[in-house]
Amino acid sequence: MTFEILSRQQAILEASNELIATISLDQRLMYLNLAGRRMLGIPVALNLDLERIYVRNLHSLDVYQTINEGIIPQLITDKKTWEGELTFCDLKGEEFPSYLTIIPHLNIAGEILWITAIARDLRRRKIFESQQRLAVRVFESTIEGIMVTDGRAKIQQVNAAFTEITGYQPEEVLGRTPSLLRSNHHDKAFYDAMWESIAEFDRWQGEVWNRRKDGSVYLQWLSINCVRNERGVIENYISIIHDLSELRAKEAQIQHLVHHDVLTGLGNRHQLKERLNHAVRQAKSQGEELALLLLDLGHIQIINETFGHNWCDKLISEQSNKLLDLVGDADTLVRVGADEFALLIEDYESIHDITQLADEIKQKLQQPVAIDDKQVTLSPSIGVAFYPEDGEDTDTLLTNAQTALNEAKHAGRDTFRFFDHKMSDEARKLLKLEQALRIAITGEGLSLHFQPKVQLVDQQVYGVEALIRWQHPELGALSPAVFIPLAEESGLIVEIGAWVVQEACRAMVRWRDAGLVLPRVAINVAVQQLEQKEFPVWLNATIKNYGLSVDCFELEITETGLMQNELCALSTLSELQEKGFRIALDDFGTGYSSLSYLRKLPLSTLKIDRSFVVDMGSDDISLSIVQTIVQLAHNLKLDLVAEGVEEETQAMQLLAMGCQQAQGFLYYKPLPELELIKLLKPC
Repeated sequence: MTFEILSRQQAILEASNELIATISLDQRLMYLNLAGRRMLGIPVALNLDLERIYVRNLHSLDVYQTINEGIIPQLITDKKTWEGELTFCDLKGEEFPSYLTIIPHLNIAGEILWITAIARDLRRRKIFESQQRLAVRVFESTIEGIMVTDGRAKIQQVNAAFTEITGYQPEEVLGRTPSLLRSNHHDKAFYDAMWESIAEFDRWQGEVWNRRKDGSVYLQWLSINCVRNERGVIENYISIIHDLSELRAKEAQIQHLVHHDVLTGLGNRHQLKERLNHAVRQAKSQGEELALLLLDLGHIQIINETFGHNWCDKLISEQSNKLLDLVGDADTLVRVGADEFALLIEDYESIHDITQLADEIKQKLQQPVAIDDKQVTLSPSIGVAFYPEDGEDTDTLLTNAQTALNEAKHAGRDTFRFFDHKMSDEARKLLKLEQALRIAITGEGLSLHFQPKVQLVDQQVYGVEALIRWQHPELGALSPAVFIPLAEESGLIVEIGAWVVQEACRAMVRWRDAGLVLPRVAINVAVQQLEQKEFPVWLNATIKNYGLSVDCFELEITETGLMQNELCALSTLSELQEKGFRIALDDFGTGYSSLSYLRKLPLSTLKIDRSFVVDMGSDDISLSIVQTIVQLAHNLKLDLVAEGVEEETQAMQLLAMGCQQAQGFLYYKPLPELELIKLLKPC
């Protein structure tokens, strides 16, 4: 064999991507190509004649035992090539899989002279196979239905969830087009727009009504994505299907529960607002009149304290039934508070009719009520306002009806009052209160209290909610329920919100300087603050100026507030989330469309409204609402905090449901700072 041929063969061996080695009968490496040296970590400059390497140096003990006691003896006996998977060890001791071919070289007498080993590194293939197994596992185990079609929209593959959602087995759909799922609820223009989007953006997503195998129609969230080859030609369409039926059913269930009073079965304040808004719009367009009556049963708090919650609930139910007997089918009767009802009348002839009805209601509610050997007589009050005379919009009408109700109470109860525009004393008081609040913001009088939040498992404090307090120079301590609505109406809420942020930061700096572990502080944010474009930048800069991290804070918002300016609020919240702020939705379950907001809001936490927590021990509907909210939070991977926990049984119920965090009087009332720091742990 000429030198030129040998050189060419040597070049071929060195250019190979596979390990090629010549091995002597005493298992010493006589030759190893470049690929083999790279795999095994053997330097190119290492001379195998001078520094000997044996087969036993390239495998773990158990693998070498297999080679030495099984493969080599078989090779010597059979004098045939051996092939199979074996694990190598490089000189650093790192193992890697390979496909090994061992070839014996014989002399004329049939004796083995040496052995050639050829090994292919299987690491990439093993990784690919692992990824394939993972992909198959995900494909089959995901709760979303997956449908894969070819470029001509012929179905090639579906997963188990697809079968569960649609009812079709794989063999029933393979080779067919997705048109077999069409419900005919969408017109041609809908599908044309879908395919235009796919053609332009390689994807489409949206809600689609489709039909199951059993003929039932269901709503799904459909996401379609294209897969193109290297030439840009579409090879596959991948459709991901999420059945919205259960979600919409739960949403409808919660919406019903949220818009109805759990005790009486009547509508609640939310329903009143909706009906009143609609009635005002209709009356305005048709030139009609409306009457709004607000009713207070009278002295319910005293009765509650005397006879207990259960007896008082029976009393309220009894009185609501009396009211139902007096109102017409076209009228709207709702319970708006503990002992307050509202009645919207859209069809009446004259004010005399309303006067007569108000008197009948008063007399009916004044009748003695006997329940379980106990008897009480109530002193009802009724306030009446008319559209359009007393208000041309919902809020004004409600406000003036409330003013009339307050006048009836002040007159000694057992009476009714129509709204009188001369009732301005209350308005003057509110104006004076607003002026005092402005002074308090820039001077003294405001302070922060902090209500601890605890882990239900061990009652350890992990965070606090900052709550503003106002010590009025003349009226003394005023409830936030008095001055916060005033601040929102007057626009002072933005300044108050800024004060709360600054004061919370100053408090945390004091705690930090005292060597205490900082709890996460929750700050309530009003929608008016979210409407300020510069709010996210200002908030972030303020916190940084105090040397604090955004991780130390959580921003609490209410859904009712968001609805005032949804688009602006959502944009601001998204910007805050991008800056690292945690967002909590307060009073969850009391708004109009809480589930819809969950898809839009960048949330980290849900807070269960205290009204549901308080009632869940005695009311199955409230319990159902809480259980549903807990399940939703877990499914959406949101933290959950229950508000208003006042009894140990409530805490145990919540913990059993899977709610881990709570706040309420069972643990701590809102505390002044000096009391709170006693609870904080040293660093």
